[in-house]
Amino acid sequence: MRIIKTFNGYKIWTSARDTYKWAHKSGNSWPCSTISDKRLFIEVDKGDLIDLAVNGDNDHDIDSWELSAFISDIIIQYDLKQETI
Repeated sequence: MRIIKTFNGYKIWTSARDTYKWAHKSGNSWPCSTISDKRLFIEVDKGDLIDLAVNGDNDHDIDSWELSAFISDIIIQYDLKQETI
């Protein structure tokens, strides 16, 4: 996973392994995940989703609630790591 913090948001690149691990984590899994085992590129600016590519394609059918939870988890983890550095 690669994350770049921009002036007002984030750019996030994830591998299929990253999304699989997130969707199947112990005690907090998404059994019918629509992002599991998919590569994602996500751009968020001022809290708004600006760009999304799934497996390199902009034509996607994924659950918005799941995507929001994923983005939230990733950004919280990233920000916590930055605070401890």
